[in-house]
Amino acid sequence: MYPTRSWRRRVLALALFVCILLAVPAVNAQTAGVLSVEGDELFDEGKYSEAIGKYDQALALEPNLAMAWVGKGLAHNALEEYSDALEAFEMAISINPGYAKAWYGKGVALYGLGRYEEAIEAFDKALEIYPEYGYILYYSKANAYFALGDSTAAIPLFEKALTLKPDYAPGWTRLGEALYASGDYQGAIVAFDEGLALDPDDARAQAGKTTAQAELIGSAMQTPDEETAAPAETTSASITSTEPPAREEVPVTPTKNVPISPLAGIGGLLLGAVFFGVKKRC
Repeated sequence: MYPTRSWRRRVLALALFVCILLAVPAVNAQTAGVLSVEGDELFDEGKYSEAIGKYDQALALEPNLAMAWVGKGLAHNALEEYSDALEAFEMAISINPGYAKAWYGKGVALYGLGRYEEAIEAFDKALEIYPEYGYILYYSKANAYFALGDSTAAIPLFEKALTLKPDYAPGWTRLGEALYASGDYQGAIVAFDEGLALDPDDARAQAGKTTAQAELIGSAMQTPDEETAAPAETTSASITSTEPPAREEVPVTPTKNVPISPLAGIGGLLLGAVFFGVKKRC
């Protein structure tokens, strides 16, 4: 006995319905990928808010699209929306723990939030996964250490970054500031000069060099007597005296401290997003 025509039609309709159901995820994934790439293009044009909109559309179709989470995080970083950026990067890492750019972006977000120790850990993880990102990661780590006030740790990292990319002007400026903070004024001047040779309009390097030169001049003007004078002998009278000691007038040196913001290096870190290229999926 042969199946009736109506029965055959029902079977064919059911088969077609199953095929459609199976095809929908693939279509969604493909569409999400296209939307994510459109977000990348908007990011490259500096249209960060519009890029986020595209990434959100992509993620509505494919929530596990790690590259869209990373693109969204980079755009939030560029807008200095670091909490939103951190959330996006953590989503990307939960999907793909080996996504180096997600770890880098997470480090930038943590840096922007002032969580410098955690930022260093994130940069280290990115470096472990993808050493090819070397110079921007060493530079980023150096900035985090410098923000912690540890110029001793920051200086060799800035130097390592510049060994890998000697034409990176912001790196020379930050190295100069770190050397200045450590008291190496001559070394700071050399670093500022290197940066100015690459970018003559860098106001930070110009100001830093001027300040370091002022420190050197101040040191040179100090007389030998001032440098070698022995401390005055302490007498019993001076110990028991109730009179307060005369207040020494200390000349004010307006250029004593370079106005270094803890986030002064954030521009260079964000530049790293461009260096990585949002279209790269590493």
